[in-house]
Amino acid sequence: MTSVRVVLTVGVAVFVFVIGGLVGGLSIWGGVTSALELTRSSQIQQTAKLAETVNAFVQKVEQDVLTIADVLSESAQELENRAVIHVLKPFAENKEYLNDITLVRKNRTNVWVGHWQGRVTAELNIELDEEDYRYAIRGRPGDGTEGFDDVYLETTDKRPVVSYTKHFSDCCGTPVGTLYLDIGLATLSEALSQDQGKDQRSVFVFDSRGVVIAHPSMIGADAYKVFHRLPRISDLDDPVASAVLKKIQTEGVNFYDIQVQDEPWLVSVARMQAIDEKAWYAVSVVPRRAVLGPMIDRAWMVGIIGLLILVAAVAIAWVMGRSISTPVSRLALAADAVRTLNIEMPTERVSRFSELNSAEQAFRAMLTGLEVFIRYVPKNLVRRLIQLESKGRGVEAEEREVTILFTDIAGYTSISDGMDPKSLAELLNNYFEVLVQPVTGRGGTVDKFIGDALMAFWNAPDHQEDHADLALAAALEIQKVTQAFNHERVAKGEKPLVTRIGVHTGRVLVGNIGASERMNYTIVGDAVNTTARLEALGKDIGETLCISSDTREAAQADYAWREVHRVTLRGRSQETQVYSIDLV
Repeated sequence: MTSVRVVLTVGVAVFVFVIGGLVGGLSIWGGVTSALELTRSSQIQQTAKLAETVNAFVQKVEQDVLTIADVLSESAQELENRAVIHVLKPFAENKEYLNDITLVRKNRTNVWVGHWQGRVTAELNIELDEEDYRYAIRGRPGDGTEGFDDVYLETTDKRPVVSYTKHFSDCCGTPVGTLYLDIGLATLSEALSQDQGKDQRSVFVFDSRGVVIAHPSMIGADAYKVFHRLPRISDLDDPVASAVLKKIQTEGVNFYDIQVQDEPWLVSVARMQAIDEKAWYAVSVVPRRAVLGPMIDRAWMVGIIGLLILVAAVAIAWVMGRSISTPVSRLALAADAVRTLNIEMPTERVSRFSELNSAEQAFRAMLTGLEVFIRYVPKNLVRRLIQLESKGRGVEAEEREVTILFTDIAGYTSISDGMDPKSLAELLNNYFEVLVQPVTGRGGTVDKFIGDALMAFWNAPDHQEDHADLALAAALEIQKVTQAFNHERVAKGEKPLVTRIGVHTGRVLVGNIGASERMNYTIVGDAVNTTARLEALGKDIGETLCISSDTREAAQADYAWREVHRVTLRGRSQETQVYSIDLV
């Protein structure tokens, strides 16, 4: 059978586990989903912002170049070198994004102003590509050759730059020269990557060829570093950027996740057009663990808290189960003890539940009634009858051979004469307490008390093969215990009680005998009368123990038999040999 304590504990544990797991799981799942959605939204906003930054940067460059072109058109007569330098140098000093700016005249002469080794310097007639001269000589404002070019390496310094071309005219509208404004990639990375590294995010920009426009690795790089070719994504130690470029080239920009070296990344890509001939891509990437890391830590915390709650709930359930199961177990044990008439039950309160205490009080009331009952019915007899009934064996009257023992107090009338009823009752109770123990201790059934007489028998209701030996052992034990009982009485100045005993073996009718409202488990038959007469015979022949020859024949053990009389008992036609056994 399953314990209430175990069922309650397991039930509470399962309940807490299921509810906690459901709530915690939904909370964590919701948190993960929200974190991913918020991160994706933030990335989309970031790439859109980056695209806006690029567009704003382009507009700023265009406006700055237009301004400087207007200034040169109005203030630099014949574009003299000193005047040009005077205009371009302050411009270069105040534009952080600018690497250098070159003015090329129609006569193939030029003025260069730019940053070098931490300061702004100017040079005349630097080396230029023939293509630069061709654009400058042929170019006119609004001819379609103005604007940003693809990223390229400077001819002399070998630095990767983005160049902006602007043709301008003099005050009369005659084309007089061309401005080439160069923006270094390191500078551009600084300008476009303001959110770099925030929440472990990485943002970068590259064109459709894979040429790097802006990248975290370029932030803080040497602006004068010499390159042998344009920096490409494949040249960087950035497998994520390489994987993003490859996916853009094969699948386009509509993707949000990418797996790189067994680690998932969240990706957002924005495509930018009309900057130069090649499309630019603004990209934001962040490792998924950076997003889910706090959620995982929170999940661990929730799990630990849930485990603590589960342990506390199990402990509380265990204590509650114990507070319920303990009194219930006590009631069950007490109920089982009733079957064997071991009626013992503590009276202290052991449960905090009023219902269980009420059940215990009702049970105690029943036990009190049983205690009163077994004072009038032999306890061992009731116990064995209950056992027989539980085994399906009835107690209907049947004929069976039994060994009967009768006791009586010699001179009881003279002893009891003059005693008050209370003292007499106390004497008999103490006396029978001494006699009953040897009988019940050897499996005998106490049938009844008749005045000062005791009647007991063996081999009913249980079968006992050695019933004669058990009865004889009880008789000898009675003689011993009554001697000790009398020693105590004599020591108190009271008269000793001489007990006469008769033992006989014969067939009787044994079972439930009486009316339906009042039954008595007893024996009837001539053997009962014979036993009583044997006990009474002891008075005539001066013996305290008289045993019939039938009992001697039924006995299996060896005893110190002593023949004491031969008599024809009343109701019998043949003489009965009477024996006694001397105490050793």
